Amino acid sequence: MNDAQSGTLTSMASAAFDYIIVGAGSAGCALAHRLSEDPDCRVLLLESGPGDWSPYVHIPAALIRAIGNPALDWCHVADADPTRNGRVDMWHAGRVLGGSSAINGMLYVRGAPQDFDAWVQAGCEGWSAEEVGRCFRRLESTPFGDEALRGRDGPIRVEGLRSPHRLAEVFVAAARAHGIPWNEDYNGASQEGIAAPQITQRRGRRWSAATGYLGPAKGRRNLEVRTRVTVDRLVFEGERCVGVESRRGGRHELLRTRGEIILSAGALGTPQLLMRSGIGNGADLQALGIETRVDAPEVGLNLCEHPNAMVSIDVRERTYNTEINSHRMAWHLARWVLARRGPATSPFPHSVAFVRSRPELTSPDLQIMLGPYAFAYQDGGVVPYLKPAVSAVVTVSYPNSRGRIALTSADPEAPPTISHPLLADDQDIDALIRGGELCRQLFAAPAFDETRVGERLPGPAVHSREQWVEYLRETAFLGNHPVGSCRMGSDARAVVDPSLRVRGVAGLRVADASIFPRPISGNTNAAAMMIGERAAELIRTGRAAA
Repeated sequence: MNDAQSGTLTSMASAAFDYIIVGAGSAGCALAHRLSEDPDCRVLLLESGPGDWSPYVHIPAALIRAIGNPALDWCHVADADPTRNGRVDMWHAGRVLGGSSAINGMLYVRGAPQDFDAWVQAGCEGWSAEEVGRCFRRLESTPFGDEALRGRDGPIRVEGLRSPHRLAEVFVAAARAHGIPWNEDYNGASQEGIAAPQITQRRGRRWSAATGYLGPAKGRRNLEVRTRVTVDRLVFEGERCVGVESRRGGRHELLRTRGEIILSAGALGTPQLLMRSGIGNGADLQALGIETRVDAPEVGLNLCEHPNAMVSIDVRERTYNTEINSHRMAWHLARWVLARRGPATSPFPHSVAFVRSRPELTSPDLQIMLGPYAFAYQDGGVVPYLKPAVSAVVTVSYPNSRGRIALTSADPEAPPTISHPLLADDQDIDALIRGGELCRQLFAAPAFDETRVGERLPGPAVHSREQWVEYLRETAFLGNHPVGSCRMGSDARAVVDPSLRVRGVAGLRVADASIFPRPISGNTNAAAMMIGERAAELIRTGRAAA
């Protein structure tokens, strides 16, 4: 960037910060909190969005107003997906203090213990289930599970539902009658079975990473949090990253560090910033007029998402989709204000199951969530369904399909290209179908006889594999769990090493969900916070050794 492009670039007289963290999302908030526990370290946390003042962030059911809201969400638009009849998806990413933890569905899932042992097998030493378990315990405050496995006094509150719907109990009964075991704690020794959901709330209020991590750190003089700051590029001196070029309120500023820059802008934001700074596929960068600093072909590749499908039935009793789309919403809002109870406290899932799509598998490969909600698919997109119904969402935990995120221009304001064929792999499709058929069996169980009206989705006409595939290509959707675009590993093509250092440069790390070497089973917010915790350990270890 030069003055002609950006106006006057103000440079700080000296390197005022030990660490500059780009992105105040799940990992960034955790990292800022932990690094600033050392009073000798001065930490700057930069967030491109506003503070978390909006009521849409704090009222759980208001997430329908937060997600897709450009005031709080990046609202990235992907390329048309040829595997889903040309569907054009919006890829959501929080653009607010707390990042996606401020607009997500609040379900807290660590991932299966074997997921992290598989990371070690993939070349990521130091990321075993035992090692990351220490970080999970440190971040949690929850009544769930065994004290030897779960945290009791961490900054992130993990609680149960305040107002569970009766049909969640019915679904659990149907699952247990089918042979799916009850699991008191899917974040404990094993995920397998059906369970009550664990959610990032405190007494019916969303508990984001900003609330949990930055709230207690507000009084620290060595932590500075700046919102509405856009970081355009990284700044280098020789092979070392020494700062960032930023914009705030029309003012351009060079922010310098005497220590390290840590990118925590997420699986969509971090690879863009690396590529704009000359770290990426050399040929692609050259085509955009960006000088290549490090030829790193995998930056932006390996982008992974969880594919989802829905099975739904009409029922004879009130469900939360009808409650929050009626004149009763004012009453429910008052209940939330006065007692923190009712539908306004509710995320989607009211029961959660991890199951095997095939009996010969050694561990679950599907996640199923039952919610007292229903949605309709129309030409204009997904809209609320206005009759009483419940829905089961089936998720493939370990999808094979991969995509990429790429730049369209060197201009920081230019939107990226996101290409991800969600249903490109037949094994992923078959797993969704098996999960969908399982949900059908559970909804057809005697436990639902008193309330079931009939199947809405996919509908009684869908039976053959071909009919299922047609239904999935029309209705399958993203889990909003993007990961993997800056893969961690010990091989030469990995973007970051197991200490999260970007290969080819000094003074630069990545700490967010982009570093996943492979997907995990379940929602990804808890793992993103764990990465922030683990990054703080790694940085402190390096600082102590220096």
